[in-house]
Amino acid sequence: MVLAAAALLTFCGCGDGKQPDVDTGSGSSSAVQKYPVGSYERRAADNAALGIEEWVGEAIDFGSDSIFAGVQVESDENGEIVCTEKDGVLWCRLTDRRFGSYSAFVKFVGQRSETGEVGRLSRYFTEADGNLYFVVGVREHNVKDICRYYIDDASKLTVTVAHTSDSRDPYRVVRSEIDFVRENGLWKLDRLTVYRF
Repeated sequence: MVLAAAALLTFCGCGDGKQPDVDTGSGSSSAVQKYPVGSYERRAADNAALGIEEWVGEAIDFGSDSIFAGVQVESDENGEIVCTEKDGVLWCRLTDRRFGSYSAFVKFVGQRSETGEVGRLSRYFTEADGNLYFVVGVREHNVKDICRYYIDDASKLTVTVAHTSDSRDPYRVVRSEIDFVRENGLWKLDRLTVYRF
């Protein structure tokens, strides 16, 4: 899974543009990847070679089977989702009429879910400039790289976020995936999966 994710990220052109150090060795025709000793990347590579699943995902369902039944997000004149990255945070403006403010969102969740759900979701929603936003990358979970993948004839979109090394310790957050679905021409937030190690 880790190797597949790494291959997919490479294929997408994601990354910080830095090339890994490569040691071809004396007389060796194969390249050997070098990592800092004890680093997350070294451990992930070792575990991937052994077939060990490194990351554990925690999913939050916003889709049709949840209390939200999907949360509408802003799209542009071409029907593309408007998500912007600023200062290490990914911002997606919500256009769902049920949530005109953060307090309306909190009230909605509080009335329809178990105790503690408002607190768990609060890090992913905020109000700014009179608008409600879905955000990924706050509270030390800053965004490093972002990739978008359309599937099923562009009716689904997955946005994969690689987090900075600051989010790995002490938060152990490695990656987030945000799934959106297009229904009747409108994009809706469907699922957030946060991967930890």
